[in-house]
Amino acid sequence: MKLLHFLFLVVVAAGISVPAALGLPLLTTELDRGIALANVAATTQSVFYSQAEQVYVQVKTVLPCVTGLSRGQHAALKAKVTDLRMAIELVPGALDHAGAGPDRR
Repeated sequence: MKLLHFLFLVVVAAGISVPAALGLPLLTTELDRGIALANVAATTQSVFYSQAEQVYVQVKTVLPCVTGLSRGQHAALKAKVTDLRMAIELVPGALDHAGAGPDRR
């Protein structure tokens, strides 16, 4: 099981917080992976597209639970989340697929 997925399940189920020392590198790595997945997805039917969307949803869920982030670290993570969202939306057919995907905010 992927570490972020496991962390996602624990955080959501238990309603606990994640220290920045663990959350920051984990989320940064996952966001980089999600951006790479979106960049290689040829269409919205690609497994890479759905994996990138899954990363987006999980990171958006876990991010508010990460405690101890500086303003700069939080802003950098939010910018990477936006970069991932943009990479997902740039996949051919994504705008037509917009109603079926994750939260677009």
